[in-house]
Order: sequence, then structure tokens, then C-alpha cells
Amino acid sequence: MCELCGKRNARYICQECGKAVCERCIEPYTWLCLECYGKTEVSARLGAETERRGVLQSSFIKLFIIGFMLMFIGMIILFLAALLTGLKDSLSFIFLIGPIPIILGSGQYSLLLIILATVLTIICLAAFIFLTRRRIG
Repeated sequence: MCELCGKRNARYICQECGKAVCERCIEPYTWLCLECYGKTEVSARLGAETERRGVLQSSFIKLFIIGFMLMFIGMIILFLAALLTGLKDSLSFIFLIGPIPIILGSGQYSLLLIILATVLTIICLAAFIFLTRRRIG
């Protein structure tokens, strides 16, 4: 008798679990019983879904980094263009990269910008360390 349905005579043996099954309870192309075939089909679907998510996440991260780099390069070009045209007033840009701010500046207030960058860096690093320790603890 078939070990799955218990209705018909068993004529085949599952290649995965070794159960004796009838012709209706076996997948003829893989020689797996319906239970084993269902397990392999589900695991194949889960593996494909996990792989697809990984590809989407890595492509999103790559696009984010490329976009960020293009914006950063554009801001540097704007800064250099302003310097080369002889801008007499002060000019400044602030970039936040993770917990570290980057400030580009020129003119009479450049020393103040360096001090501001140092203060912002210390504040951002302290907040970053505090938040990471809070998550861990």
C-alpha cells in the first residue's frame, strides 16, 4: 500500500525519503513523493526570494553610493568654481557623512568654519557613540 495516501498499491520508491508510493503520489520527473517534492519546491522558492532580496539591496546600496558621490563631486565643483571666479565674500558648504560633518569654506570666515566643523564633529561623534551603546546595552 502507498505510504502517503494508503489507497493504492505502491509501485515506486521516493528517491529522497525512501517511502513506497503509488503512481498518483509521486512526481514522475524527479522520482520524489509529493511531500518531498513540496519541500524542495518551497525551499527553492525561498532561496530564490532571498537571492532576489539580496540583489535588490546591493543594487540599492550601489545606487545610493553613486548618487552620493555625484552630489559630493558636484558640490566640490561648485565650491572650486566660486573660488576661481574671485568670490570676495565667504562661501561655505556643509556635508554630513555618517557622524562626521565635512565643511568646505573660503573667505574671511574660514577660521570660524574650521571651529564649527570641529565642534560639529565632536557633537556628532558623541551622539553616535551614545546611540550605538544604547542599542547594544
